Amino acid sequence: MQYFTADIHFSDPDTLLYTMRPFKNIKQYDRYMIKQINKTAKKDDLIYVCGDFFDCDGPELKSYLQASQYVKKIKAKMFLIIGNNEERIIKYFFDNDYEKFREYCLDLGFVDVQKSAHVNFGGREFYLIHEPIQNDPNYVNLFGHIHTGGIYRSYGINVGVDPNHYRLWSESNILDYLDWKEKYMNYDVNINLM
Repeated sequence: MQYFTADIHFSDPDTLLYTMRPFKNIKQYDRYMIKQINKTAKKDDLIYVCGDFFDCDGPELKSYLQASQYVKKIKAKMFLIIGNNEERIIKYFFDNDYEKFREYCLDLGFVDVQKSAHVNFGGREFYLIHEPIQNDPNYVNLFGHIHTGGIYRSYGINVGVDPNHYRLWSESNILDYLDWKEKYMNYDVNINLM
């Protein structure tokens, strides 16, 4: 089974504040997220993280080192799509060398690290990115970066943890959502989609 998520922001107390995540502190949040992920995704499953597994607000903050320890605590395999926070980590701590960061992540246990990816399931093709501005109009885009403002955009689905109550999206969740949208939302004149 494939799962999808984004914007976990492990080990970043500031994200708890600005997203109003309902946790006492970052340690409680980190433990909760690892438990949630492991409860859902099993050893042979693959989780696509559409950016911001890590967090980086500047060159003096190294919270990514704490978050790095969590990769091995997650049972399923993980594929990382580079987000804006990973881009800052690459800039500040890996001499702006994407390949050096990619090797670091592979050593941690990620199965791959890319700037984007294509996946197929349920007879559909999806494009995985972090920032929705990078969307490809030829695909259903699965993205993150937007912590509030809902799940659906005309170009795809926000798979971030905030709009999905800190849960992973499964293939069937995504297909069911698209099916529901096409059956009902596309024909209801009272629903204004962005």
